[in-house]
Amino acid sequence: MAVSGLNRTETCIVHHDRPAAARCGRCHKPVCASCIVSTAEGKFCSHECSQKVADYRRNAKKVVIGGGLRDLLRFVFWLVVFILFLGVVNKFLMKNAMPYIGPYLNKIPFLGP
Repeated sequence: MAVSGLNRTETCIVHHDRPAAARCGRCHKPVCASCIVSTAEGKFCSHECSQKVADYRRNAKKVVIGGGLRDLLRFVFWLVVFILFLGVVNKFLMKNAMPYIGPYLNKIPFLGP
């Protein structure tokens, strides 16, 4: 079965007389049935493309697994800094004039009324 694109039948990038059976999962080049490199990652035009996709997915998993706790701690730290900043602004710059969050900010021990 040939892969159609833009109202024309595409041919293999290596064998120009054969219709394309699939597109490479990385570079999207059309390849015929005899040129397809099938792996667990998908169908590719070469072993180089399949290896690059496998390396990318392996490295992406490392980033997600390793960065979760660090990102959560960073978020909590900056959330606390932001709340303290609002407390300082409420206490010293606005003189307790924040009607909605002022009562909560006044409960911070060293910034209270």
